[in-house]
Amino acid sequence: TFFPSFALAWKMQDEKFLKSATWINELKPRFGYGVVGNSSVNPYTTSGPLSRNPYVYGSSAAIGYLPQLVQNSLLGWEKTASTNFGLDFRILNNRVSGTIEVYQQNTSDLIMTKSLPAVSGYVQKIENVGKTRNKGVEITLSTVNVQTQNFTWNMDINWSKNKEEIVELINGKEDMLSDRWFIGQPIQVFYQSNNDGIWGASKTDLEEIAKFKANGYNFYPGTIKVVDQNGDYKIDASDMIIRGTPNPTWTGGITNTFTYKNWSLNSFIYFRWGQTYFGGYPNSYGGINPNGRVENDVWSWNNPGGRWPMPNSGSVTNTTAAMQYNDGSFGVVRNVSLSYTVARKVLQKMKLNNLVLNVQVLNPWMFGPGVVKWGINPEDNTNWNVASSNTNPLGGTNNNTILPQSFVFGLRAGF
Repeated sequence: TFFPSFALAWKMQDEKFLKSATWINELKPRFGYGVVGNSSVNPYTTSGPLSRNPYVYGSSAAIGYLPQLVQNSLLGWEKTASTNFGLDFRILNNRVSGTIEVYQQNTSDLIMTKSLPAVSGYVQKIENVGKTRNKGVEITLSTVNVQTQNFTWNMDINWSKNKEEIVELINGKEDMLSDRWFIGQPIQVFYQSNNDGIWGASKTDLEEIAKFKANGYNFYPGTIKVVDQNGDYKIDASDMIIRGTPNPTWTGGITNTFTYKNWSLNSFIYFRWGQTYFGGYPNSYGGINPNGRVENDVWSWNNPGGRWPMPNSGSVTNTTAAMQYNDGSFGVVRNVSLSYTVARKVLQKMKLNNLVLNVQVLNPWMFGPGVVKWGINPEDNTNWNVASSNTNPLGGTNNNTILPQSFVFGLRAGF
């Protein structure tokens, strides 16, 4: 298998037409292309392995062997062709520098397992089928904002955006609904009914509730309202839509470093924005022994604008899944550190080469527009994309942990 690659770069600052631009220290556009392969299948799976199965032969226990996978001698490498355009720059006497990257990755001959009719004697076959595409941009920037004799302020910024989409599957441009794979969408998406708020007690809502009731669905004022996509007054698979993806729209970070004489203050803020969080529906509304997040903004006859449905005894049609998908965007202050370097004349008296005192706070603050406001840590994604049989998350708020915070005091000495 042939995997070619090449790269080109142009140091434009060395050209005559830029010699007069003394404010440009470096300007280097780049282009690269390459193909890489992936052959990640378990050993012997392509040779038609057998599975060991116990069975009863007459009145005795016996062991038999059944075909497990179809032999596929034509199975090849999964290939990813990457194209990259970049620009490296340094300007204003190197006080501003950075890199811009624009890329696209096309993956073909995906190694996927295809289900087969059981009457064939096999249940699966590994084949090269399908295509995916990733494209995006990455930006890094470093600046010296202030620089005096005693004080400096440096800033480092990084930002990236990636769009992942399925281009083809086993049957070409046809979705694979059973696997939740959709053409033009990321590989991992959330597919469920859409939430439309809470049923109220208005004449219009009561009339709509009665139409659902005629089809066997029990809704009442104060219960979850789901969008009936096709207007048949049934809530079933035909009403499910793509609710989002756990992949963020963009990620980024900002590092600030302030230095004044022997003091240094450093902070780092990380952003993960635009992803959907599977979870957030409270599993308790208080009571004597609350077993979850207690919510006060609950629908009632005295609070018809409540954010959450009223507690019910279970006689209501279960549509809680529609309220399990929320904005998981967040920013978190990862670290704030303050250090002091002991002066040389003091070190000489202490017979030390260097001494640095440091105190830092880890994860002091998280902020965001969605589940963060409810006290949920969207960075803890333990099983947040896995649903149980009742459509509730196996992970998410069922085992969500708080953002771990800590104070660290340090001392570094050299003798």
